[in-house]
Amino acid sequence: MKRIIFSLILLASLSSCFRNRVFVEHDYRYSLGFENYLTYSFVDCPRDTNFLCEDVQQAIMAQMQARGYRYSGSSPDLFVNFHVYYDAIKYTGYDQPTMGFWLNDLNEEEKYKQVKYSLKKGTLMISLIEGQSSEIVWRGYATGIFNDHSNRKSYFKNIVTTIFAEYPLFATDVAWRRSKLNKSI
Repeated sequence: MKRIIFSLILLASLSSCFRNRVFVEHDYRYSLGFENYLTYSFVDCPRDTNFLCEDVQQAIMAQMQARGYRYSGSSPDLFVNFHVYYDAIKYTGYDQPTMGFWLNDLNEEEKYKQVKYSLKKGTLMISLIEGQSSEIVWRGYATGIFNDHSNRKSYFKNIVTTIFAEYPLFATDVAWRRSKLNKSI
């Protein structure tokens, strides 16, 4: 009897883990050099009534600052745009090597391989847009963000941190030397 009860508890725990799983991915542009970006600003987001926009924007600011980017209200090198999709969406992304791998190879002739995703309800998409060309240079996204954990304090900060873990670039060498990412390699 104890084994059956233990098995049921274990099964309930595992199904809870899978239900709360968040899928994170990123896409980037091969042809744009990432070395000249030092400043950023935000594209205005639609204001919400539950502080989600403010929480996400503050978490993104922390990630950009940790990477050595400076906020600039005029003529930034990068614009940051983010959007929360509450409904399920269809999205065309790309099957690409991880950005860290590509940076070591720097093959600008690499071909884009499209992948069609059916993203679950609750997707946070963050785009870094080059200031001069208005082209998206990097996009990170997490889907399935609304779950049993999404009402916890700092939940969206953790989601943004997880998305930015896919963006291994730093504006300055000083920021790289200070980072936890550098210490883990």
